[in-house]
Amino acid sequence: MTVVGEAADGEAALAAVLRERPDIVITDLVMPHLDGIELTRRIRHELPQTIIILMSSYAEDAYRLLASDSGADAFVSKQVLPSSLLSAIRDVIARRLSGGSGPTPPSTGASSSFAAPSK
Repeated sequence: MTVVGEAADGEAALAAVLRERPDIVITDLVMPHLDGIELTRRIRHELPQTIIILMSSYAEDAYRLLASDSGADAFVSKQVLPSSLLSAIRDVIARRLSGGSGPTPPSTGASSSFAAPSK
């Protein structure tokens, strides 16, 4: 994997995503100017095949549901190990390659993947 951009807030993230058109976006739920939920909705509208993973220190089911409803492919707690994030990325890619589409219901685990490769 190659990191093609970073941003300090949601608006800068959206501009970078639209400019760089990455295969995968990993973003925080809480950011200034544009939160992760709205960022996800906008990316999903503009670049529907982009994999979007929301991360948060908030692990409550309500946040997982918001992430899923916004079109995120996965929701991962910030408390998980980096290997768990990599596992979530692999799960989403595998689901898309196998023809999965749309988010799956959120689970109550430390990380929950929801769905689908971009290019």
